[in-house]
Amino acid sequence: MKYRFTFLLGLLLAAMLIFYMVTYQVAFNEAVVVTTFGKAGDNAVHRGDSTDTGPLGNLHMRWPYPVQRLHSYDLRVQVMEERLEEQNTLDRQSVIASTFVAWRITDPLAFFKAVGTKENAEQKVRSKLRDARSILGEYTFDDLTNTDAARLKLDEVETRIRQQLQQQVADQGFGIEIESVGLRRLELPQSVSEKVFARMRKTRERLAERARSEGNAAANTIVADAENAAKRIMAFAEARAQALRAQGDAAASEYYATFKQNEQFAIFLRLLDTASDVFKHNTTFVIDAKEGIFQDLFQAPAAGAAPANGGN
Repeated sequence: MKYRFTFLLGLLLAAMLIFYMVTYQVAFNEAVVVTTFGKAGDNAVHRGDSTDTGPLGNLHMRWPYPVQRLHSYDLRVQVMEERLEEQNTLDRQSVIASTFVAWRITDPLAFFKAVGTKENAEQKVRSKLRDARSILGEYTFDDLTNTDAARLKLDEVETRIRQQLQQQVADQGFGIEIESVGLRRLELPQSVSEKVFARMRKTRERLAERARSEGNAAANTIVADAENAAKRIMAFAEARAQALRAQGDAAASEYYATFKQNEQFAIFLRLLDTASDVFKHNTTFVIDAKEGIFQDLFQAPAAGAAPANGGN
């Protein structure tokens, strides 16, 4: 009984080992290329997505090694980053650029025949990327770095690099697709940075000087307008004052002509005005009524003097 159990257990393990050796499963995000004695036929590719499911689903049969071998490839997007490299622009400015490439396998069989492994694919794509990145030399420094977003052409540069890189890998039959290409970093060499900063300082100084000039011109305009307005106001005031003086002189002439007819009565009215000014604050004075301005006010008119109402 014991030996029978051991035999059955060994038989089960052997069956599991044989099943493992003659079957394989493909993950949903993978593709497997099956080679027979190192060669891959047209039907050697099995994908894990819904487009390639057999009677057993994603479980497939194979001959054990070394008759057949499996080469698995990830079908998801792969991201590769390129190191910093110096590049010259169209206006002979030096920039240091770092790019990245997002790619994925679209034809596993062609990929297996052309490059074989992911490492070889990245090496070949990196070599092609260096050639495609020469497009940066067709743009000026202001096209790549500018405070005005409307003048930037980074999107155009990235699109052209991606298109050229895609054309190159397609011509070579790599079986991959370039999803996107981007400029990850864009720096300036130390010598160029100093020149750029010096140019930025000069630009800022020029803008500040222009702002000061415009401010001084505006201030001079305001001062001139104010002076002209003041002159117009003073001229108007002077003309108005002369008119009032003329009216006053005419009124005074009429008063003088009237007072000249009875000089004593005019003097008496002037004394009344003076007394009104003196006593308008309810002030009490104790003085001799026969002296000063009150002498004529409280003194009886002399005999034979003309009455105040002209004799009526």
